[in-house]
Amino acid sequence: MRLFRPILLKAGIVALGTLAVAVFAADDPAEPPPAMITSSAAPTSPSSSLWNLPEFIERLPDFLSERLPDYESTGALRLYIRPHFGDFVHRDYVRVPVGVREKVSENIEVSTELESYFTSGLKEAAGYGFDRLQLGAKCEHILPNFDNDGLSVGINYQTPLSRPPMDLTDGHRHFRPYVAATNPLVPSWKILGYATITGDFLQRTALPENWGRNELHEDSLTFSAGVAKEWPRFHGSITASVTTSELVSNEHQQVYALRPEIVVPWKSRPSSKSQILFTLGARAIHGPDGNEFGASGSVRIEFNLKRGAPSTP
Repeated sequence: MRLFRPILLKAGIVALGTLAVAVFAADDPAEPPPAMITSSAAPTSPSSSLWNLPEFIERLPDFLSERLPDYESTGALRLYIRPHFGDFVHRDYVRVPVGVREKVSENIEVSTELESYFTSGLKEAAGYGFDRLQLGAKCEHILPNFDNDGLSVGINYQTPLSRPPMDLTDGHRHFRPYVAATNPLVPSWKILGYATITGDFLQRTALPENWGRNELHEDSLTFSAGVAKEWPRFHGSITASVTTSELVSNEHQQVYALRPEIVVPWKSRPSSKSQILFTLGARAIHGPDGNEFGASGSVRIEFNLKRGAPSTP
């Protein structure tokens, strides 16, 4: 199975080459509020005219919104910041990922994320710097004849930077190709179904290995499926996944996980181009290191720097 690695390396290089330079645009007060817009640059159906799917998908938890096909129109540009406030309690430093996502064409989205860290000042000094870079490219709606069903394929490349604190990295580069699909199961109830298949192919670096609990130590595949629903003031999702290293490596291990999450979006006004997403989640995991239960919370600050150009009839 190691024969897959040269192919994935080439795919990663192609993905990195598609990154475009972000162009910042000023607010246009004449534009209607985002909640009233339904993109026509991607496939639409009568159900999407009653349900703002672009905004709903963007407000899903991070690991879903970056993979699932969205309905933004060409030129849409978003900047986000995801500070890890939990680090004030659990670590000697605070991590602050900053990322940009741009829809460079009707079917292509590119992204980049840079994570920095700095000493919180509450415990021992841990320094500051950049610890991680992630680059990605996604091709979506590749089967337009399937009405409002969405299908995307893409790849994310992640690498450690410099020599960060040991528990910030597992000491590997990651090539993560994926396929993701969505289907509005009950549009009138605003219920969306989704499924993903994600590979994780590892490449050693000069950094020491550092594995967390129930993390597989070899190449692996993750099969996930779930449902998400929109309520007036929050969104909810529940995702079940199986990660196995048996199909693509010599390690024969599996990890089973169930993750319910609630996302509460907040805007200062309906027409605002910025929003804050508060996420509260739980996890139940069974893997080689036993059972694991926990809860988490996160904040994502997002800026809609440029809306996509409207489609012509």
